[in-house]
Amino acid sequence: MLQERDMDAVDRKLINLLQEGLPLEKNPFGALAASLGISREEIVERIGALRRKGIVRRLGGVFDSLAMGYSSMLVGARVPEGVFGDAARFVNAHPGVTHNYRRSGFLNMWFTLSTVCDEERDVFLEELRRRFGLTHVFPFPRVRSFKLRVFFDMEGA
Repeated sequence: MLQERDMDAVDRKLINLLQEGLPLEKNPFGALAASLGISREEIVERIGALRRKGIVRRLGGVFDSLAMGYSSMLVGARVPEGVFGDAARFVNAHPGVTHNYRRSGFLNMWFTLSTVCDEERDVFLEELRRRFGLTHVFPFPRVRSFKLRVFFDMEGA
């Protein structure tokens, strides 16, 4: 379990700034460093340490796939335990997969998939079925989009 001592005040402020988004400029880490009163090198070191500790999992952009011409959907699959890890690695290797979670229940793998066209989606899902002997792979096309902004205040109460 993460302990309070694993982060200092600068780490907590850095995490808050990262959640707000990187500055859109040539040297975003330099801008963060200036706002925290530390060096750019220290920013990079701190982010690396936070990733190694598992406090920060991912640092990347969030894009509107629909506006970029992609079709996005949720996929639920029943994956036997014996091939779950291999199937997860296969799914995660697809550049259009942004989330992939193990869940309890009949459909125990859930992932989001964005593709340029229906054919790309169908080929990928068929290869997933074939490669791992899956009979239950269900695409759930997006009917309505919900975007939630989650912010964990690391400096608050």
